[in-house]
Amino acid sequence: MATDSTLVKLIILYAMDKMDVALEEDVLTDLCTSDNNWMNYMDCKDALAALEEVSFILKKTQQNKIIYSITHEGRMCLANFYTRIPFSQRDEIYTAIKNNRMKYRRRQEYLSDYYRNSDQTYTVHLRIMKPGCEGTLVELKMVVDSLETATYIYKNWQDRAGSVYSALCDNLLDC
Repeated sequence: MATDSTLVKLIILYAMDKMDVALEEDVLTDLCTSDNNWMNYMDCKDALAALEEVSFILKKTQQNKIIYSITHEGRMCLANFYTRIPFSQRDEIYTAIKNNRMKYRRRQEYLSDYYRNSDQTYTVHLRIMKPGCEGTLVELKMVVDSLETATYIYKNWQDRAGSVYSALCDNLLDC
């Protein structure tokens, strides 16, 4: 686990560069901390603030979520200093991101929620966000009769949203 603040910052920049998409704050912190143990949570949060302060990352708020993206200056810094990350750790980061890129993207691009209606039915709210969290691509609301059905749809959305989107396009566009 990295504890040197410069190394922590470089790891974050490297991970963001390899993900190649803007990341929600919780996705980024989970990627670097609990999911892979590259650093501890507090070091990650401190590094994000420091990287933002020197304009190596850009912090935006969209739909009540904090989104980070690497800037040109951040990529230049990484290009000059990435060798300070040990090769074995760079390889570990690259492999982890390569193997889990879609899981992290689905987590922030395929959103689901449900709520109970006054008539005792449930509405399941499903969305596919545009890559980079720049708006909604598809939004569906389904009314179902039971909590079990609502939770089933809610839990399966991340795994099935892509095929649902493809089916919608195929049926609506006659592809």
